Amino acid sequence: MTKIKTTAYRVGAAGFVLAIASLAAPAFAQDAAPADAAPEGQTIVVTGSRIARPDLTSTSPLNVVTASDIAMKGGSANIENVLNDLPQITPTTSSASNNPGGGVATVNMRNLGSQRTLVLVDGRRYMSYDVSQTVDLNTIPSALIEGVDVVTGGQSAVYGSDAIAGVVNFRLKRNFSGVQLNSSYNLTSKGDGAIFDVNGTIGGNFNDSRGNVVLYVGYTKRKGVFAAARDFSKNALVDNGEGGFTFGGSGSVPQGRVNIPGLGAATGLGCDSQDFAGSVNSCYVGATDAYNYAPVNYLQVPQERYMVAAMAHYEIDEHFEPYLEAQFVNNRVSAQLAPTPISQGTPYGDGTIGSINLDVNSTFFTPAFRTALQSLDTNGDGYVTAPSWAYRTLQLGPRINKDDRSAYRFVAGMKGDIGAGFSYDGYYMYAHTKNTQRQSGNVAIDKFINAVTTTTVGGQTVCASEAARAAGCVAANIFGLNNLSQAAVDYLGITATNVETYTTQVASFAVTNNNLFDLGAGGVGLAFGAEWRKEEGSVEPDTYLASGNVAGFNPGNPTSGSYSVREFFGEVNVPLLRDQVIHRLDLNGAARASHYSNAPGNVFTWAAGVELAPVQDITFRAQYQKAVRGPSVNELYLGNTVSFDGNADQCGTAAATVAGSALNAICVAQFNKAGAPLSNIGNSAIQDPNLVNPLRRVGGNANLREETANTYTIGVVFQPTFAPRFSATVDYYNIKIKNFITSGVGTDAIGTLCFDKGIQSYCDAITRNALGEIDQFKDGYVNSGGLKTSGIDVKANYVLPLGNALGTSTKLVFAFDGTRLIKYDFTKVIGLDLVYHCAGAFGANCGVPTPSGATPCAPRWRPRRSSFRACGASSALRTTMIRRPRMRRNTSAASATSTWRLRPRSTRPSRFVVV
Repeated sequence: MTKIKTTAYRVGAAGFVLAIASLAAPAFAQDAAPADAAPEGQTIVVTGSRIARPDLTSTSPLNVVTASDIAMKGGSANIENVLNDLPQITPTTSSASNNPGGGVATVNMRNLGSQRTLVLVDGRRYMSYDVSQTVDLNTIPSALIEGVDVVTGGQSAVYGSDAIAGVVNFRLKRNFSGVQLNSSYNLTSKGDGAIFDVNGTIGGNFNDSRGNVVLYVGYTKRKGVFAAARDFSKNALVDNGEGGFTFGGSGSVPQGRVNIPGLGAATGLGCDSQDFAGSVNSCYVGATDAYNYAPVNYLQVPQERYMVAAMAHYEIDEHFEPYLEAQFVNNRVSAQLAPTPISQGTPYGDGTIGSINLDVNSTFFTPAFRTALQSLDTNGDGYVTAPSWAYRTLQLGPRINKDDRSAYRFVAGMKGDIGAGFSYDGYYMYAHTKNTQRQSGNVAIDKFINAVTTTTVGGQTVCASEAARAAGCVAANIFGLNNLSQAAVDYLGITATNVETYTTQVASFAVTNNNLFDLGAGGVGLAFGAEWRKEEGSVEPDTYLASGNVAGFNPGNPTSGSYSVREFFGEVNVPLLRDQVIHRLDLNGAARASHYSNAPGNVFTWAAGVELAPVQDITFRAQYQKAVRGPSVNELYLGNTVSFDGNADQCGTAAATVAGSALNAICVAQFNKAGAPLSNIGNSAIQDPNLVNPLRRVGGNANLREETANTYTIGVVFQPTFAPRFSATVDYYNIKIKNFITSGVGTDAIGTLCFDKGIQSYCDAITRNALGEIDQFKDGYVNSGGLKTSGIDVKANYVLPLGNALGTSTKLVFAFDGTRLIKYDFTKVIGLDLVYHCAGAFGANCGVPTPSGATPCAPRWRPRRSSFRACGASSALRTTMIRRPRMRRNTSAASATSTWRLRPRSTRPSRFVVV
């Protein structure tokens, strides 16, 4: 983004940043600070622990985003723009996410999924935006953020479920005094994508600073940018079957398409798959004739957001300080997809639409085509069945999804001293989100079937069903470009609505003592407490969506459910040695016992760490943690829905025709079950991604168990006394997750386990149509075989004071943050040798790109521009711009959509910062 007015510029190929700000403190991480102690007489609380301590180091790797970092992004209206520059964060859902998206911004640490990164605000849980229990960062007022702590490694023993990858803690300005007004206006380098943000904060202390009240009000308006506006995104891409992507599109075309056995001979064209592109039929040739759905998709989704936040606290005495927090956010976002595709594979009820019957005397056809159809009408009933067909309702306009999401959060608590060094902090939080999702551009399937099932009466083509005609049915001419009458458009088109609500309640009470006793090296710290949490959510689709009588945005049954958790936790920090033989030795530990009201039941997590500084300049640190994540409401109770995740057929390959082979036997059995001609085995058209993209049925699983992660980090902090302005850290991390929860095995794995390994249960999950094409895969949420990942984090800072060059104390900061991914292996099924090696690869199984040095085809360090190729089992794109493939979740179209950023985001690059 290029700002009209800005104090931050990125220059040079390495992505250096030069920013000017009159701040007194440098922007470096707490665990890489140039000094290892807080100001004399003070203690601080470092995210990842409840115990305040006098030093700034942490046994877990810690990254800090400061107010100056946010200022360099122009006070970023959307805080994910700042976080996504950190190497530990994988950008996923953001302003560039059109499908899926919803205008939300999430944080995904280590590419383990946003649901495995716990988001806190001032050490407390925040409000989720949907039943996946994920926090929308857009609901956190950026102008109130004092800093953001990013702690990697499992933190479940300290904070509870979801902290498998780590914790992101937003620290707010608790004692703001004065008035602050901010406004910004941003444009891309192309002059579009305007973002206007204005916010104001007013606060003040009272009664000798014993109390404080802060009020924040903000408004953000973001304009959309279509994919057609950029060369890199204006063309749809499909898997080329060779580990890369090529230009392609969808087989659901605006001119209509049919595939009828014997049609090629009847028309004399020699091809059974034909479209109606001209006055006469023509052969439909895969990617050449596919519909390019990309240009009308948003590259940047439009957004309008209103936000109000208030905070207050008052110290009645040292034993009792009540505090209140309240937030309200209204977020309105539009997403847009290409006009509705509809075909034999479109989900309808518990199955698919299936074949349609063509009236051989229809006036919608040319005389030559009518003659050809009549020759195929062997039983003389006046109809010919088209087992494979496709159409796109171009005249109904694009599919538009409008989210109107309102969320509010209320916190009431109290804290104070108990005596004998003990203090307490207890609070209750209630957060509620409601999202009304209105969809247009959909088609009612029952009306569509009535409208295309026609008969000819008195030289006119009308709906064949008299009852349908009496109900207003209008015959739909889907055979040719723009042949729908306005009456047919009005008859077919419908709107649909989803209403989603989510509520989180938390009651927590903690007692701490930062100096319980002293072993001669400093006070032993202790924390313990209890917490109760309830998660409850629902998704209520309207009649069209719930019944499956809709094409366009995918149908789904209602989702509804809840669960609660009771927990007890404790933590201890023990300084053992200080300036005795060695400079410092500290030990720490934490434990949490939880009881879930659902399948996980009783769960225990723990952590242990050590910090060893043989000399003042060097500190070695290590942490081992057992972390957990309980399944979300969505994973437990998702009503049956569908997605389109690509084809995994192998029966269209030459290998499938080899008589006596295991693959041939599987294909013959599936074709016989579907009544499909065995002659189509080996026909590549049945698995052409431009023609066939089967649906995948997905549902929740109330029997899911918790995920368990064993994670450890080993690192070194270098703060040389001979160079006090320099600091550096190097940390190795290793995470192993068991019972990893996924939204099913996935189409690729089902195909592999059926066709390659011959496992019958996975072959039974495949349903074919009368041509032998796969219509659908049956799948659902499961505890998978697990995931293993490891890598190295490196940070370095150098601070150069510039004196009072700008009228205040000013410093120049050189900083580097980098991550090298060593391993990222995902095992789909427990007990089966099916491992996806995702380091340096991306695709349907590996998700977004994960740069690494583990393979020749991926960069060693996560750079601003990367070149990705096919690695392992996943396809990738050879490009110098990071591309984030997104499977079409809310559409019944063939092939996958692609989501691009307006500019590539990187991990935090080397930078110059004047602060």
